[in-house]
Amino acid sequence: MLCVGCNGTGCDLCGETGEQLIECCPLELIGGDIFEVIEYAELWEKGLPPVAGGALDQTKSFVVAARFIMAERNFWKKKMKLL
Repeated sequence: MLCVGCNGTGCDLCGETGEQLIECCPLELIGGDIFEVIEYAELWEKGLPPVAGGALDQTKSFVVAARFIMAERNFWKKKMKLL
């Protein structure tokens, strides 16, 4: 897959190849805290933010994580429909 550090351009993380090799189940790479953020992002998308006060009351890190998760999910949904 494309390196998450450089998006395929080459960096120290991927050894300048632009790619990362995954040799195990991807779910093994994701901890419980990440699954929790994914659940909160899905709820946020449906209008139920994890913190009282709505979108203006969310931490910047959560908003960035939620946008990333939704973009990745949409990318893979579209990609899987093409296969």
